[in-house]
Amino acid sequence: MVALTPSAPIVLSALLAVALGASACSPGCNPSKRQEQGTPAPTTSAAAPEPPAPARIVADLVDQLPGCDLEHRGLLLDTGTDAMVGRFAWSGVAPRGIDPIEHDASTWMRISNRTLRVTFVLPEASPIFVAARSMGLGARAATVSLDDQPLGTLNFQRDHIRIATTGATSLPVDPGPHTLTFRFMGRAKSGDPLVDLDWIRIGVPDESTATYGPPTLRDVILREAALSGVPHRSIALRGPGSVRCTLRLPPGARLRTSVGVLGPGEADARVRLLRDGQKPVDVLTQHLTGGDKAAWTDVDLPLDPQGGPLATLELRAEGTSQGARILFGDPVLVLPAAPPPSTAKARAVVLVVMNGLDRDSLPPWHAGPTPQLPTLSELALTATTFHRHRAPTTFPGSVVGSLLTAMPPRAHTLTDFGARMPASNTTLGAVAHDASIRAAMFTGVPATFKSFGFGEGWEHFVEYPPYGNDPATAPYDAAATWLTDVLRQSPEARLLLVVHARGGHPPWDVSPKEQAQFPPSTYTGVIEPRRGAQQLATLRKKRDKKDAVSAPDQERIRALEGAAMAAQDRALGGLVTALKTAGIWESTVFVVTGDVAAGAGALYAEGDDLAEPHLTLPLYVRFPDARYGGAHVNLPTEVWDLSQTTLSALGISFSRPGLGRDLSAVASGLEDSSFEPQIATLDDRFSARWGELIMTGRYDAAPFLCDLELDPTCAFNRRETLPLAAQALFRRIMARDQSTRAGLQKREPATIDPDTAAALRVWGTIE
Repeated sequence: MVALTPSAPIVLSALLAVALGASACSPGCNPSKRQEQGTPAPTTSAAAPEPPAPARIVADLVDQLPGCDLEHRGLLLDTGTDAMVGRFAWSGVAPRGIDPIEHDASTWMRISNRTLRVTFVLPEASPIFVAARSMGLGARAATVSLDDQPLGTLNFQRDHIRIATTGATSLPVDPGPHTLTFRFMGRAKSGDPLVDLDWIRIGVPDESTATYGPPTLRDVILREAALSGVPHRSIALRGPGSVRCTLRLPPGARLRTSVGVLGPGEADARVRLLRDGQKPVDVLTQHLTGGDKAAWTDVDLPLDPQGGPLATLELRAEGTSQGARILFGDPVLVLPAAPPPSTAKARAVVLVVMNGLDRDSLPPWHAGPTPQLPTLSELALTATTFHRHRAPTTFPGSVVGSLLTAMPPRAHTLTDFGARMPASNTTLGAVAHDASIRAAMFTGVPATFKSFGFGEGWEHFVEYPPYGNDPATAPYDAAATWLTDVLRQSPEARLLLVVHARGGHPPWDVSPKEQAQFPPSTYTGVIEPRRGAQQLATLRKKRDKKDAVSAPDQERIRALEGAAMAAQDRALGGLVTALKTAGIWESTVFVVTGDVAAGAGALYAEGDDLAEPHLTLPLYVRFPDARYGGAHVNLPTEVWDLSQTTLSALGISFSRPGLGRDLSAVASGLEDSSFEPQIATLDDRFSARWGELIMTGRYDAAPFLCDLELDPTCAFNRRETLPLAAQALFRRIMARDQSTRAGLQKREPATIDPDTAAALRVWGTIE
C-alpha cells in the first residue's frame, strides 16, 4: 500500500499520466526506436493496433448549446428557448409580459410588455443590423436602440409572419458587451399581447445573396446525422457560422469529435480558443469534401495542457456551398484518465457542522501551533483538508438544509429566519432511515430546531437550546452515547450521525473565574459569556460606525471563542474515541466543517453579506482506512459534495437528481470540480466564484465582476473588460437558479413556539 502525502492527488494524477503514456506512443515518437531500446520486436508480421487511451467525458457540447452563442452571418437569439436564459439585460428571469409559446411546433416568445432589453457580446468590431422573425399582434412597430443610441425600426404585420429588419450602423460597433432595447408601439391595452418573436438576429452585413437560415437550436442539433452510413449526434453549421461556448477547461482536456460535410461541395472546419483580451488561438483547420462519398474525419485535439482561466471554445464553419453544412459529430470534452474513485462503503458517516468558525484560527490554516485544539490538529495531519470549501449562503439553517437535501437554498426554500424546511423535501436522514440505517441528529443551533422542519425523517432527533443548562458540548456527548448504545444493541448496525454544534458562537460556557484570566487584562467592555450573542446583535446594528466593536472587545471575543472551541474540541475527541472503542473508526467517513464563517468582522452574523471571507469554510474529511490521509486539496468544493459523499459511502440515493460530487473523486485528483462555478445566494442576491473570478449582484441588476488574480481586494469591476467571462458566468448563475427552482414548492413559514423564540433570543437572532 502506498501512503498518500499532502500532494497525493497531484502524484496520483502524474502516475496515471505516466501509465497512460507508457501504454501508447505519443505523437512524434518512433515505435521502432522504442523497440530497439526495450524488449525485442514481436515475431508476428504485423503489430496489433494499440488501444486508445481511456477517456472520461467532462462535457457534451450538444448539451451545452443553450448556454452558448450561435452565429451565422451574425449572432442569433433563439427566443422561447433556454438560449434566452441570462439574456434579458442582466435580469435573472424573463420580465413580466414575456412568455414562451409555440407556432407550428416551433418555439416563439410572446411579448406583452412595452419594453424588451437583451444583452449580447460582439466578438469583434463590425457594423451590425437587427432583424427579427415576427408576427404582429397589438404592436405595429418597435424602435430599436443599441446601448441607448437609436438604431432603427422594426415594422410588424398583424397576424402575419414576416422578417422585420433595421438598417445597418454606418460605423463598426466596438467589440464587447452591448444592450439592445426594443420599445413597442401600438394601441393595445396594457397587458394585451403586442408581438410574437421567433428569433432575433444581430446581423453582420455581407455580400451573400443566399437566403438566411437562422441557426436555431432546432436547426443546429441533428440527432442522427449520417455520413457514409455512420450516424452521429451533431452540431450542424452553415458557413460562415460558429458556436462559441465559454468553459473552464480542466488541465489536459481534449476535444474529441468527428467532422464532415452534409451536402455538396467543399468546406473548412475550424476550432479556436478565445480569451478576453487575447488573440484567438487556432487549434484545428480541416478541409472537408461533401457529396455522395462524404465521410467522417475523427479528430482528437489537445485544448489547454494547463487549464485555468475561462476559455471560449469556438467550432466554426467556413466556405460551405448553398445547402451544405459542416457537422461536428458527438463533440465532447474528455480527460485522458481513468474514472475517479468513489468513497468506499462505510459502516458509519458522521457529519459534524460547527457554527461561527473562524477558519484562520484552526489548523492547518492557523499560522502557528494549536495545542488547545488537539483533535482538529490530529485531523489536519491524518484527514484530508479541502482548502476551497465554500458555503451556499450565510444563513446557517439554509447551509444545513443544503447538506441534508443536496439542493441549493432557492430550491429547498429555507432562505430566511422565518422559513421552514418543507416536509416534501427528502433529506439524508429520511433516505437512510428508509434503508434501515440508524439515523440521528443532535443540534445546539436554533436555526435547525424542529420549528424549522429539521426533525422530520430521523430515528432520533434532539435539540439543545442555548438558554438551558446543557453546555455547548452536549450534542457531541449525546451523539457519542447514542452510537455506543446502538452498536451495543446491534453490533452490525450502520449509522448516519449529524451534529450541528455551536462552534465559536455565543453563549460561551465560561465561568467568572476563567473569564477573569482572559485578555485584555484591564477589560471594561460589555461583552460577557452568557449574553454575548445579544450584545453582539446590538453592536451589529451600528455596523456603519467604525468603532462599533472596539479592539478590546474583539480581543475578549476571540478569547471567549477560543475557550469555547477548546471545550468542543475535547468533546469532538470524545466522539472519535467512541467510534474507535466501537471498532468502526476505520470504516467511518468522519467530516468536520462549518456553516457560517465568524472571521473578517462577521461577528457571528447570520444572513450577512455574501462576501468571500463569510463564505469560506474549513473542511476536514477522514475517509475509511484513512485514504488520502494528510492530503491538501485545492479544488473547489461545496456543501452538497458532502451529501453525495454520504450517499456513496452508505450505498443509498435520492429518488431525484442532486448537486455535488463524491469527495473521494475530488481528493484523488481525477475529478476536476472547477468546471462549474460555486454559487451562493441570499434572498435576491448572489455571489459566484469560478476560479479567480467572483461575480456578485442581484437578480435584477447589472452584476459586479472581480478578478482576484489581478485585484485581490475586488476594488474594480471587470464586467466590461472581460465580456465573454462575464456573460458566461452570469448565464450559468441564472441557468442553475431556473433549473433547480422549477416546479418546487413555495416558501413555507415557520411556526415559532415560545421555547424556540427564547432560544432565538439568546442566540441573538430576535430581540
